[in-house]
Amino acid sequence: MELLIFGSIDTDRGIRGILDKDNTAVLRHIVNFAETEGVTTHCIREYVASLLANDDNILSALAQAGKTIGDDLYRLALFDAEQIYKKLFSTQIQYTPSGNGINYCGAYAKSIKSLVDASSGKELLNRLIAHYRSLGTGTLAKYAAFRYDEDGLYGIRDTEDVTFASLIGLEHQKKVLIDNTGAFVKGKPANNVLLFGDRGTGKSSCVKALLNMFMDDGLRIIEMPKHCIKDIPKLSRELSKKPDKYILFLDDLTLDPEEPAFKALKIAMEGQLQAKPDNVLIYATSNRRHLIKENWSDRKGDEMHVNDQLQETLSLSERFGISLVFSAPTNQKEYLHIVSELLKQYNVEMNKEIEKEANVWQMNYGGKSARCAKQFVTAYLAKE
Repeated sequence: MELLIFGSIDTDRGIRGILDKDNTAVLRHIVNFAETEGVTTHCIREYVASLLANDDNILSALAQAGKTIGDDLYRLALFDAEQIYKKLFSTQIQYTPSGNGINYCGAYAKSIKSLVDASSGKELLNRLIAHYRSLGTGTLAKYAAFRYDEDGLYGIRDTEDVTFASLIGLEHQKKVLIDNTGAFVKGKPANNVLLFGDRGTGKSSCVKALLNMFMDDGLRIIEMPKHCIKDIPKLSRELSKKPDKYILFLDDLTLDPEEPAFKALKIAMEGQLQAKPDNVLIYATSNRRHLIKENWSDRKGDEMHVNDQLQETLSLSERFGISLVFSAPTNQKEYLHIVSELLKQYNVEMNKEIEKEANVWQMNYGGKSARCAKQFVTAYLAKE
C-alpha cells in the first residue's frame, strides 16, 4: 500500500500486521488499543481511524488552521483514503472490548465513531477533514482539560464535575465570567481575567464550572504551574494553529517582582512583538489583588522610589482586562445561607439542628467560607 498523504501510518506495526496478514501482530496491537482507548466495538476500524485522526500531515495542518484544501491535494488524499478503506477498513477481527477505555471528551469520541461508520473512502476522507477542522490532532483533540509541564501537555482524563448552580452567592462574578467566556468561544473579543480574594470563596471552582459549561462549544483549559509561565509564548504559538479556544489557567498565583515568572507573565500578556492569538486567554486566581508579595521595605524611601514600586506592582494586574473580587461571607447568616442552598440540591431542608452542626463545623474547620460550607455538607450527607 503506497500512501501519499497519510504515509506515516504505513509504518505502524499494527497496520503492517493487517497488510501482512500477521494475526499475532494484529491482535497484539488491536487488543491493547481496544481495551485502553477504544470507544466502539469495531476494533480494527477504530484503530485505523484513530491513527488517521491523529496523523500530522499537510492535510491535517491546513484543515485545523482553517485553510482551504486545494483540489489536487484533495484528490491525492482521496486516493489514499480509498486504499485505506479497501485494504484496512474491510478487515474483520472477532474481539469484543471490555469497555474500559479512556474517558475522552465527548466531541472526540463522537468524531471517532463517525469515522468508523464511514461507508466509503470518500466519506471517510470528508469526515476526517471535518475532524481536523473541528478538533485538530493529537492530545489536544482528545481531552478538554490539560496540565502543562516542561515535558509538554498531559490530558486530564477525569475533571471535577463543578457547575455554577453549586456556587452560591456569586451572581455578579458568575455573570461576568460566563459573558466573557461565552464571547470568547464564539470568536468575539474577550479579556484575560484575574479572580482574587479570600481563600475558599470559589475562585478555582468558577473556572472549573466554565469548562463544564462551554466544553461542547470548544473550550479547553490548560493548567500551568508558575515555573512554566516562561513557556506561554511558545505554547500560544502552537495553540494558534488549533481550532479550539484555550484558557491558560494559573491557579493560586503569587509572585515576587524580582522573580523571572513575574516579568515573563508581563511579556506574555502584553509586551512582545508576536501578536496574541485570538484563541488563547489567561485566567489567574490569587489571594492577592496585585498578584505580588508586598513587604514594608517596598514602602520605604523617597516619594519617587515608592511610586516606582507602586507602578511595578500595578503593571501586571492591570494587564488583566477583568478583575473580580471574591469575598468570604461576612456573617453567620450568609454562611448558613450557602449551607442551606447546597443542601437543597440534595433535597435536604435546613433546620435548627443542622444549623447548630454547621456552626460548630465552621468553628473547627477553617471559618465562614464557601469551601467550608461545601465540606460541611459533604460530611453531613455522608453521615446521614
